[in-house]
Amino acid sequence: MKIEKELSSTRMVTMKDKIKQWLIEEELFKEEIQDDSANFRFIIMFPKDHFMEVIQPSKKKDMIIVASPTVISPEHIEAMGKSNSQNRAEFIWGLKFFLNNFLIDFELTHPDNILQKFAITDVIFDDRLSKDRLMATIRKVWKANLQAVWIIQKEFGVVKPQKEELGTESVMYM
Repeated sequence: MKIEKELSSTRMVTMKDKIKQWLIEEELFKEEIQDDSANFRFIIMFPKDHFMEVIQPSKKKDMIIVASPTVISPEHIEAMGKSNSQNRAEFIWGLKFFLNNFLIDFELTHPDNILQKFAITDVIFDDRLSKDRLMATIRKVWKANLQAVWIIQKEFGVVKPQKEELGTESVMYM
């Protein structure tokens, strides 16, 4: 009887609670989003001004996904559209080969080889879940995302006046 009382008064820490606590401790947690296809879906900020997600799909209670979705800026889409079709195809293939080196998953949306958006993801299964592994995965997904953004900027960057001349900082992606 005593054991039953102790068990009922002790709350089991769920994967959701543990992950949320770690994200709060590291000052990454922004908000929780309700999603019918997920047991939980957290919006995080890493680094400080970049939105990412930590998701547990409803059909996969033993894993979480760390995701970084990115929408390409209209200026970069326009610059890609002005490039010839062979250059666009080579760019998309080069980006795919490059991202594959990060050992992450990615999805590119590129009608007519004009990149519109992309998502970079990695997974952690519960038997390997730790705060260290979560933070390392967040950093890895961010680095892959950052590299993709830099490649896009290098290839299709729009030359603009310096920040001081504009009065505001220009953004490379949205």
